[in-house]
Amino acid sequence: MTDNQGVPQQQKRHTGFQARFLLVIAAILIVLAGLVAYIVYQHEMDNLEANAYEKTDLVMKAIEANRDYVQDILRPTMYKELPDHKFILQAMSSSYISRMVMERFNQKAQGFIYRRVATHAMNPDYEANPLETEMIERFRNNPKLEEWQGIIELESKKYYMRFQPVVFKAACLTCHGDPARAPKEVVALYGTPSGFFHRLDEIGGVISVGMPIGLNLGKITSFSMAFFAGVIPSIFIVYLIISTFFNRFITGNLRNILSFFRTTITDDKGKSIFAGSEKMDEIDALTTTAKAIAEHLHNNQNQLEKYAAEVKGSKDLLQSVFDGISDPVLLVDIESKMKMVNAAFLKRYQLTMEQVLDQRPAELLKNKCCPLAACTDIFVALPNHPISREILMASGEIFLIYFYPIQTQAGETESMVCYVKDITEQKKMEIKIQQTEKIASIGQMAAGVAHEINNPLGVILCHIDLIKGEPNLTAEVLSDLDIIEKHVGTCRTIISDLLKFAHQHASTKEPVSLNTLIEEVVAMVSSQFKKQQITLEMHLNRNIPVVTVDADKIKQVLLNMLINSAQAMVDTGTVSITSRYDAGQPVVQVILEDNGPGIAPEIIDKIFDPFFTTKPPGKGTGLGLSVSYGIIREHNGDIMVESLTGKPTRFVITLPIAGTEL
Repeated sequence: MTDNQGVPQQQKRHTGFQARFLLVIAAILIVLAGLVAYIVYQHEMDNLEANAYEKTDLVMKAIEANRDYVQDILRPTMYKELPDHKFILQAMSSSYISRMVMERFNQKAQGFIYRRVATHAMNPDYEANPLETEMIERFRNNPKLEEWQGIIELESKKYYMRFQPVVFKAACLTCHGDPARAPKEVVALYGTPSGFFHRLDEIGGVISVGMPIGLNLGKITSFSMAFFAGVIPSIFIVYLIISTFFNRFITGNLRNILSFFRTTITDDKGKSIFAGSEKMDEIDALTTTAKAIAEHLHNNQNQLEKYAAEVKGSKDLLQSVFDGISDPVLLVDIESKMKMVNAAFLKRYQLTMEQVLDQRPAELLKNKCCPLAACTDIFVALPNHPISREILMASGEIFLIYFYPIQTQAGETESMVCYVKDITEQKKMEIKIQQTEKIASIGQMAAGVAHEINNPLGVILCHIDLIKGEPNLTAEVLSDLDIIEKHVGTCRTIISDLLKFAHQHASTKEPVSLNTLIEEVVAMVSSQFKKQQITLEMHLNRNIPVVTVDADKIKQVLLNMLINSAQAMVDTGTVSITSRYDAGQPVVQVILEDNGPGIAPEIIDKIFDPFFTTKPPGKGTGLGLSVSYGIIREHNGDIMVESLTGKPTRFVITLPIAGTEL
């Protein structure tokens, strides 16, 4: 395809971009060559100035050595040898001798400049010119400045010049101080209008040394120009190489990239987003393409942000659902790493969301007394169906954990929801209900059994009394009858306990002080406790309200509890009894605690069962705690036990205050 002038569009499109680029490259190479030539020129100039500085420095040091010799050796010697303190200018003035020496030096090494001048000079021939006056003022204004150096044009010639200030020392003031004290030969020669009344350390003039460098500057300039001209062919060769490689690699690759963009990137309707870029050169087309891609990416970003907002909303909704559950809930991925937990989980284990995310529960919670730490086998291999597990913690808490796998459409488990429920109170309630039902049924049976057994026992006792009235009984028979009567009495005691257990006796309730009942029971057992070397402690709340109870029965319960605690002691120990009341609560509590060996977990659920006892045969009927439990329930109260093997045992009795019910 060609335009109306016959130039192929593809070639025309590329010519402008390539020409602009190569023109810029050529300009850069030329500037680079000029920069290199300038660096060479500057390097040669630095060498020239360094060489000139060394030569002028040698001249200055030679003149300074002459002055020092005149001032330190020649002048004192002349004063000593000449009569009447006579002063010979040609042999005793350091300034005069320095000038004369340099005049002869300049004749032999033409081109050098040496001047020692001053403002208001004694000899008008050495009055400072405008340049020298400027230097004198510069040194006066900058007392710390010891020298000035640089290239100066004098009479159309270039000189490397060095200037140093002339400072009047004590030896100088002999001729340049008070004219009345100056050598008469100096005054006679120059008069007194100028050159006198200078002060110590005053800057009165300058010493200048100059070296012609015009010829060397010309050589340096010629060399730099020749260097620049010599680099131009190299620049041309580099230009051709860059042009060839640019046309082959850059332009060709740009065309391929543009072609790739035009054929692969489309909008959501499948149309190209680069319409119109075919008629541009590569850079313009690339710019237009980049803008189109940026706009396309911007639109996609907006769409992604919209999707992200929707996902976040869904996640927030799911999190709010999680947080609405009062028990700990967590979501783990296929690697058993936590991806989401609810607020109850964080609160229970005192963690933050940052500490939890992407952590494995068994590792994170191993020191947190968490039941999930006991489920490592489940987290190692996620189940493919819902399962549950009941965990008993060392603290006595009981948890029921539900594991709900989340599966893909292919039936593979990709994550899992864990729901942890504390069922400790539920278990305790179930045990209480079972205990109550068991005691109720056993109580009914015990009442019937007690009546059936009580009558035969009465007949046995009656016949024993009749037999004992016989006059011809031997001592052995009487002893046997006493044994029978004793065991019948034991049976009647058991029957009495059964009747009490079965609530065969009505209670007489009245408002009493619970602290008073505790103190009375403690007084009853204190002597026995001392004999057993058991410490009995009381912690009574004096603000505890009254309770409506059968005082005798409550004392019986307290007595049973204290006796059980004392019997649990191996040797010595401590038993504490505490009354507690929280203001605003409808109940009071009595807490009995001992530091005995504790109750094994396998029997703690049986201690309130009738006839259950851990004591040796003949040491107890197993009805004490059962009767106590029945009395407390009769008063609408509750009794709980907390104990583990090797740890203190605690009984908590809860009773409603007067006028309330549990």
